[in-house]
Amino acid sequence: MVKLGIFARPPVPGTVKTRLIKGIGAEKATAVYRYCLQHAIAVALESKLPLQLYLTDYSDDVLFDGLASCLQTDGDLGERMLHALQEQLQTADAAIIIGSDCLDLSSQHLHEAATALQNHDIVLLPAVDGGYALIGCRRIAGELFQQVSWSTDQVLQQTMANAKALDYRLCLLESVRDIDTLHDLEHYPELLELIARN
Repeated sequence: MVKLGIFARPPVPGTVKTRLIKGIGAEKATAVYRYCLQHAIAVALESKLPLQLYLTDYSDDVLFDGLASCLQTDGDLGERMLHALQEQLQTADAAIIIGSDCLDLSSQHLHEAATALQNHDIVLLPAVDGGYALIGCRRIAGELFQQVSWSTDQVLQQTMANAKALDYRLCLLESVRDIDTLHDLEHYPELLELIARN
């Protein structure tokens, strides 16, 4: 069995898509984030994989109704993902975590990742900005997330180097685009329309 987790923040203005706020304001940035989070949840549900939300804070937002959720642990992103993956692997053969800001992500990506984990230790879905939109594993060690410069264009390469040092069999899927900057928005007419409406 493969378990799936979504790392997400409650869609509260001023706390999400902070790099967009300067250009479009907190309310529009939150609308973008909410749209992307809805997409991530829909893709996850379509995949039929057992789903757990890992939230940064408690929330009664309607988006999360009926979904299993818990709080992320303390620490940097690597420490929080490590804890979530370790938790999932206690009751699953493999575990996958996705974020909430990639409209290119599809349920097909999730199934490709799950299939890859049948004969790889780690699977990554690279993002064009140098990070990744999905990580999956059959086994996990804290060293995979050490010496990684989070929120930079070095995240993917540093993670791959760590995987090699751990002698993990690594699978890379096709690259996708996540949404962090005003330039990223230009690739998605539906987001530009959303911003115009809000």
